[in-house]
Amino acid sequence: MTGRSAAIQGGLAAAGLLAVYLTWQREPEHPPGAVTVIDAVKADITHVHYTDDNNAVDFERGRESSGPPIWIHLVPTAKAEPKPSPGKDQKDQKDQKDQKDQKDQADKAKTSDKPKPAEPPRDLLGSEPATKILDGFAPLISPRSFGLLDAAKLKELGLAAPTRKLEVTVRGDVRRFDIGQPEKATGGEAFLRDTGDGRVYLLPRGMLADLQNPSHLVDRRLHTFEIADFDRLVLSSGGKQKEYLQNSREVRGKSFFAPAKTPDKPDQMAKNWHDATWRAFPSEILGRGEEPATGKPSVALRVDYYDGKTSVGYMELARSESPGGLSEEAPSGDVYARTEHTAGWLKLATGAQLLSDAQKLIAAP
Repeated sequence: MTGRSAAIQGGLAAAGLLAVYLTWQREPEHPPGAVTVIDAVKADITHVHYTDDNNAVDFERGRESSGPPIWIHLVPTAKAEPKPSPGKDQKDQKDQKDQKDQKDQADKAKTSDKPKPAEPPRDLLGSEPATKILDGFAPLISPRSFGLLDAAKLKELGLAAPTRKLEVTVRGDVRRFDIGQPEKATGGEAFLRDTGDGRVYLLPRGMLADLQNPSHLVDRRLHTFEIADFDRLVLSSGGKQKEYLQNSREVRGKSFFAPAKTPDKPDQMAKNWHDATWRAFPSEILGRGEEPATGKPSVALRVDYYDGKTSVGYMELARSESPGGLSEEAPSGDVYARTEHTAGWLKLATGAQLLSDAQKLIAAP
């Protein structure tokens, strides 16, 4: 190849890469009437903050190159007490309050249950839908613009005194919006008002529902690797260990576990245990750095996964303990898990059974 040919080939390759980049960055075709509210690409949107009467939530891109793509900071808030109806006089209001206090005291006397503590703020891993939420602002396209509206129209759209607020950080600058929804929004329509210029837009369908219910955007996976990605696991508990090999892992549905000492003898109990562990689903997800309200978890079992000599991941099962020992609030010991993927501890409804069965496996000859 001559120098001229190489230069031509290099130029064509560079042009091809540039075309791919511009196509990825280019704003897609939009339906008639749609307008751009925020003109940005994915890398421009670093933070989204939403708040209403029930919660506040932040979506932020992870800064670590090997870390999660999205972090969700969730702050549940107390729901505001309903205001008294304007037509009631003070006596009626006092009578109603006295009746309510009497009922509350009677209800309290009937039960010895402790009040449920308020949920703390939590930093949680965002799932793929959470990533789509953040990407939905890059760019933010509204199906329709209404321009500047008078006070009567703003009231009709729920924008006269909105409690829903939205902040979007774009290239370091914060764009602020009010979100309103008519009282009779049968189709679920919501409206966005730019607090900077006062212009009103129709919010993309489904976006408000996602912002109002962030718990379904949390990543609940225990691991990101697949079951065929490891060939052995090691169970450790109370100073004892048991190693199992996973055979035929490449053939879905035909893999089996066998003790390392007898690799040709399948252990059905080990397979049943691992299948249940692999399918375990968290009933509660704690945030990064958070400990259970009943006390610091004490690790009772560790499972290490390997592919050859390479560590693939791990799981720890722990009982929640108070400073004085096993929590009195959870005599059976609430069981929590954490893995190489989770942000922190997860409460497992089946954790006690998984822990008990694992300890039987380790103790078996």
